[in-house]
Amino acid sequence: MSQNRSLRGIDWTVIIMCLMLIAFGIMNIYSVEPDKGERQLLFFGLSFIVIIGLLSLSSITSNFFEVYSPILYLGALILLVAVLIFGKEINGAKAWFNFGFVSFQPAEVAKLATGLVLANFISSPSVEINSRKTILTAFGIIAIPVGLILMQPDLGSVLVFSAFIVALYREGFSAWYIFIPVIGGTLFLLSISYPTYYVLTGIGFLTSIICLITIGFTYNRKLLKNVMGIQMGLVAFFILLILLQTFFPELGAIEDPTAKQYVKPDVLAFNVYFYSGLGLVIAILSALSVSYFILRDNAESPYKMLSAEFGSNQSYEAAIISTVIFFIVSGISLSSSKIYSELPKHQQERIMVLFEGEKKFRDTSGYNLLYSKTAIGSGDLLGKGYLQGTVKMGKFVPEQSTDYIFCTVGEEWGFVGSTLLVIFYGLFILRIYYLAENQRSVFSRFFGYSVATIFLIHYFINIAMVMGLFPTVGIPLPFFSYGGSSLWAFITLITILLILNYKDKQSLI
Repeated sequence: MSQNRSLRGIDWTVIIMCLMLIAFGIMNIYSVEPDKGERQLLFFGLSFIVIIGLLSLSSITSNFFEVYSPILYLGALILLVAVLIFGKEINGAKAWFNFGFVSFQPAEVAKLATGLVLANFISSPSVEINSRKTILTAFGIIAIPVGLILMQPDLGSVLVFSAFIVALYREGFSAWYIFIPVIGGTLFLLSISYPTYYVLTGIGFLTSIICLITIGFTYNRKLLKNVMGIQMGLVAFFILLILLQTFFPELGAIEDPTAKQYVKPDVLAFNVYFYSGLGLVIAILSALSVSYFILRDNAESPYKMLSAEFGSNQSYEAAIISTVIFFIVSGISLSSSKIYSELPKHQQERIMVLFEGEKKFRDTSGYNLLYSKTAIGSGDLLGKGYLQGTVKMGKFVPEQSTDYIFCTVGEEWGFVGSTLLVIFYGLFILRIYYLAENQRSVFSRFFGYSVATIFLIHYFINIAMVMGLFPTVGIPLPFFSYGGSSLWAFITLITILLILNYKDKQSLI
């Protein structure tokens, strides 16, 4: 009876799935480079020291990770600063400490520490989840390590930090925050691909048209007030755009010849002044019209255009928020060219590969992707067999044991093996989400969602990157890509989650 009680809360499903993924990962690393496969097996053996250490620390107090999360977060920030000074530059990023036998990346500690300290903050009884103070503090906790990692620069690790937005959404943050990194990334790609003023004018004009359509198909007074506020923000946005185009016409231009910032002949007729002016007129007239129709049933002033409703607090608040958003969008779009030009040449080409294909850059940044696709495609339905990959044997794919390990799976295990791996990995992530959702503690639930989403982002981006659906950003496939610090980091995330789950279930006894 006591033995059954002590085992309650151990999630054997996650443990078994985790071990199976690690074993299959080591097999594939061994297939690419046997010596690295042996070292990865050694790293896995050493990871039990990490697991025992975490178990020992958690036994000190029932809420050890919650209590000491601020200290771990501070330590992670110190490491991120130190790596900028003493770190080793690899592939254009100064993101690693080199200790000979193994390299250590502080960003891995930062992911763990940020997840724990955010969970600690959000689970505090005094926190009001939708208050401005909570929102600003939460994003501030994320922004500090992200800013330090951007200085390295390591764009792959920065993308992973968006995992915490999903966890914040689960605890009550608006779903709109999830789209912040997506919108930011899309805006960046558009702004380096097409003239910046065209992009901004198009965004403003389309927003104005959407607001106009909304006005025509709704009678909801609250929504109409918000639309009025957005139109007021658009007025300020279009005026700014016209002024910038007049006095700073070269702002946002990219001189780098590798940038795909061309203009098709049929787009040359797109006049910034015309569409900005038209959008400005639409915004002003529609805002005034909404004010009139909202107050049409007002007995005090049935025909008054500029009524008290037009200046309601709700409309003003929407106007201020929309104006700030439009100005931020303008800042991101106009600074994208500067950010792009500061990137190392190979990172610039990796972005352009997404637009123009790997063949144009086959001798530089498109080389990896070209042969990665070749390896995956050559596997056909059932693959060439374990240790039999010819593209792998020819060592055509650089970094095949790390970021491009999935192409080994495609070549040697074929479409069937790759599909089974993708499904199995997806089920593993879903199981982590299931564990997270069933935690009684807000701290444990938030951390669980963070862990699941960190794995999801790594899993999705790495596989999409290897198949040419996402730019190469140097992000490993958990439990598959070679590397001791990476393996230990992911095992640490899973171990802490399992410890929290165990204590949660034990508390029910």
